[in-house]
Amino acid sequence: MKIKLTAALALVPALAALPLAAGDTQHLDITTISAIDIISDSSDRIDLADQLPMLSQRVAASACALTSGVEPELSLAVLETSYQQFEQITIALRDGDPALNVHEPETRRRTLHDIDEVWTAWGSTHDAILEILADHSNVEAAHVIDDHNMEVLEATTVLAGDIATQYTHPYEITQDNAMLISLAGRQRMLTQKMIKDSCEIWTHYHEEEGRADLVQTMQIFENSMIALRDGMPTLGIKKAPTEEIRADLDRILKRWAVIKGNEEILVAGGELDTAGKAEIFVDLNLELAELNTLVRHYTDYATKHH
Repeated sequence: MKIKLTAALALVPALAALPLAAGDTQHLDITTISAIDIISDSSDRIDLADQLPMLSQRVAASACALTSGVEPELSLAVLETSYQQFEQITIALRDGDPALNVHEPETRRRTLHDIDEVWTAWGSTHDAILEILADHSNVEAAHVIDDHNMEVLEATTVLAGDIATQYTHPYEITQDNAMLISLAGRQRMLTQKMIKDSCEIWTHYHEEEGRADLVQTMQIFENSMIALRDGMPTLGIKKAPTEEIRADLDRILKRWAVIKGNEEILVAGGELDTAGKAEIFVDLNLELAELNTLVRHYTDYATKHH
């Protein structure tokens, strides 16, 4: 039984109702996408917790890609690093980890409960990932991950929200800048969810659910990127505040046009060849790398304009 996504896709519900747009593409060095650096600063716990929802989808996406023969070398590297990062971050948020600038164990009862809920939801996924790492063709294990990934996403989204509430200090960042960082950060998770949804379609596992989810996720992703670039005053979203951030958004939207073309083939019931599937996997991971840069630029801007 799959759990429908709620809060993680509903941060700005009105964005889903806007029409989609088109663009062109630009490529990035593939070596940037197999491992995403864990970045931690003064808001270390918030930054790390925000990565967990994305990683919940990334392990599902890469497991599906690997077991269906799509970019096997890259998908294996992504699965291994995402699995390691998920567990390292979750342990750090509970016990502390000076290497990640989390210097003290968590003490707040509600947050500790959230972390326990993440571990409970993660258990089946943990075991299934180990099975796939031992046998890269273990489709049944990939199905276990797919069946439980929305539970993990829900649990990590709750944890990230509570940690943000607990550790955010209003005098350090304005509310509108916090919204921009949150919206840009959520986009990272959506790149991985679209890979997972696409893989469900081409492997014919939860195909119809995957197609419906993909339509919604595509719409939210694109409309959010346009809102970040051009602004949406009715939702309190201001346009890109610097030329650097606007350039980031333009690059992401250019690549999105090609990704969208492949996704629309799947949405319409068509079939993609191996190259088309690989393009979705690679390009959406390139988008993830670009979005990490975007979030960093938004964070830098916010700390200078609070």
